[in-house]
Amino acid sequence: MKRRTLAIAGRLLQNRNFIFILALVFGLAIGKPGASLTVPSVLPLLALIMTVSALNISSRELTSIKDLSQIVLYSVLLNYLILGGVILLLARWLIHDNELWAGFVVLAIIPPAPAVVPFSYSLGGNVLFSLIGMAGGYLAALIIIPLSLIYFFGTQSFDPLNLVLIVVELVIIPIMVSRLLLYFRLARYIERWRGVIVNWSIFIIIFTLIGLNRQVFFGDFEVLIRISVIAIAISFGLGYLLEVIGKTMRLKHETTVSVILMGTAKNYALAGGLLLSLFNERSAIPPAICVFFAIFQIVWLGFHFHKNG
Repeated sequence: MKRRTLAIAGRLLQNRNFIFILALVFGLAIGKPGASLTVPSVLPLLALIMTVSALNISSRELTSIKDLSQIVLYSVLLNYLILGGVILLLARWLIHDNELWAGFVVLAIIPPAPAVVPFSYSLGGNVLFSLIGMAGGYLAALIIIPLSLIYFFGTQSFDPLNLVLIVVELVIIPIMVSRLLLYFRLARYIERWRGVIVNWSIFIIIFTLIGLNRQVFFGDFEVLIRISVIAIAISFGLGYLLEVIGKTMRLKHETTVSVILMGTAKNYALAGGLLLSLFNERSAIPPAICVFFAIFQIVWLGFHFHKNG
């Protein structure tokens, strides 16, 4: 009986969906005191999972210029025009608070989440599409974010150098490290632990984001409901629509998975940090609530694609 219990516990601790839900529960239960301790680890962990996720991309794929330019174009279309446009339309309809509106504006102009790469790997998507698409999204953000801030708020208060550093730390360095691991044939030693590394790194990141914003989920319920409607629409609703479009266009399953992720996932951590530096804590409520539902979307996609598979 004891051996069976340990076996079940072991399987649960390797199950992606269980790990993500556990992170949500811990974040809500422990809150800011615990999450503040893990804040310094978020960026290094994102770089780690980017490196591990990039190991199954060949150098030949990375040097195909024609394919790369198309991927960047698609990612900008999905993440900024489609996802960003839907966010702004829904927020204009449901949100009548200037501070919360500012939160959604910044969320709409933020690049895709770095986690689309490990999530793409975990869900059986096209990792190359997600990796190059995310890099292109960050490069586009160097132009989109400053111009958008000037247009909506009439001030040039964003330093593009921060985005340059993020691109270097979360895209360029991980790709270089992954090439070295492949060149020296060290990737095979990491392969069996890849899922564990990715899932538990994401656990800490989710715990940090939810824990830092725990008070949002136990405060103003009217605001919570309105923002939740938008969060559900841009995660589950838009994700379903993109899947239908992918099937209609007869895209490969791997590409459809990455299209869904690229078209529904924003960098909520970057949005929250930018809002806290430009505005106030109330303006950072939208990304805090949206990341909560984004995690449930990933869990649901895991069940959904496993069932269809």
